[in-house]
Amino acid sequence: MSEPLQSELSQKGRSLSSPSPERLRAWRLYFESALALVDVLDAELERDAGIPMRWYDALVQLEETPGYDALVQLEETPGGLRMNELAERILYSKSGFTRVVDRMEEAGLVQRVRPENDRRSILVVLTDEGRTTMEQARRHHRHGIEQHFSSHLADTDIKTLTRALEKLSTHARPLRPGRIRS
Repeated sequence: MSEPLQSELSQKGRSLSSPSPERLRAWRLYFESALALVDVLDAELERDAGIPMRWYDALVQLEETPGYDALVQLEETPGGLRMNELAERILYSKSGFTRVVDRMEEAGLVQRVRPENDRRSILVVLTDEGRTTMEQARRHHRHGIEQHFSSHLADTDIKTLTRALEKLSTHARPLRPGRIRS
């Protein structure tokens, strides 16, 4: 930071801190690696399973809905999530999410359903084809994670990284606007 800017901020009672060079390097390596891995895994998932990572994210959220399997087995109540709940849970941007669900529905992976007990809501429900696609995509995605991430780290590295990322997630996840606060 330039001295004039630092001086001006200090005079106004606001001081900006700067991480040490080592912490800046750690940030840059994390940021660069995360973005590169997302790009690589997205391209491979699209090539090998026929769906982009954004669709995979939505399918995972639907599959992981608490009680989803029990609801589906009852066949009285469709399992799924309301559109706004699904939008809050996805890891990708909510921008254009309605169009994403439109395309997923056109592909037969999800279906929009109005529950009998709440005609104002629209649930997004995983179809049988969506479940099959999800299982196929999961195999490819996990292979990509192993190939591009896990195999490059020792078990001790994974444990250390997990602990560090849990701390960051605890801080950062609640700061994301429009996201679930877990």
